[in-house]
Amino acid sequence: MRFVSKTKECFAYNTKIIETPTTKEVYIYENPIFIHSKEKADLTDTNKRKNFDEMSAHKQYDSLKRKQKHYEQARWDIARIVDCNFDNRTKFVTLTFKENIQEILITNREFKYFIQRLNYYLYHTKTQLLKYLATWEKQKRGAIHYHVIFFDFPYIAKEKLQNLWSHGFIKINRIDVDSKENRGRYLSKYFGKDLDLKEHKKKAFFKSQNLKVPHETKVMLTEDILHDLQKENIIFQKEYTRQIYDTNAFLSTGSCLKDSSVIYIKIKKENPCVKGESYG
Repeated sequence: MRFVSKTKECFAYNTKIIETPTTKEVYIYENPIFIHSKEKADLTDTNKRKNFDEMSAHKQYDSLKRKQKHYEQARWDIARIVDCNFDNRTKFVTLTFKENIQEILITNREFKYFIQRLNYYLYHTKTQLLKYLATWEKQKRGAIHYHVIFFDFPYIAKEKLQNLWSHGFIKINRIDVDSKENRGRYLSKYFGKDLDLKEHKKKAFFKSQNLKVPHETKVMLTEDILHDLQKENIIFQKEYTRQIYDTNAFLSTGSCLKDSSVIYIKIKKENPCVKGESYG
């Protein structure tokens, strides 16, 4: 449902459907969600934002909680992206440093250079053709290493891969999953580890721009959509509450927030799409 004003367009929905090759996830919201066409641009205006060190202790706590929520959501997003891109040439690689380098800006720079070297070695071009997801993990003793998922990854000898990395040893991990729909969840768990150790405002996840992404649909729920959902192979369903802004709630509760229910439904596709079908 769309509403148009002189300054911006407003879109409302109460149902979000996210599809990957193996699953369909449905979120049905009790209260509609409204999106303004200029909302994204407004959110990216950081001119008046304070640096983390300039915030009060209370503001720092709120910022860290938002960061943790963001990373937890990112883990779900990563699982879906893995599902969209996983193939029989997918490799899961761990990269380590011999030296105990603890500065994320330095290790992120070295990781970037490694990706550039590897891409040029495999494809003989500076154009980014490698398909990958990556994150760093900082252990409690301070040592940093990277987990990387390469999709459609050409053969390369382990010794050559280690030479291209050059900072320490590499490990090619076994992807141990019992079914296709679990592969994204299995790999994404490495991207959600030690969230409390992720340093504030330091880039923690990396993704090449050539990956397929899940297909997302936002609509108002209709009887036809509900009827079709009931015929699907539902493997999980739950209801939970989220807090939304409601200025009317302030008069009765003293808070501008109120609870609103969400129904989450996960569906296993009976006939998963074949490799090559477009997602995103």
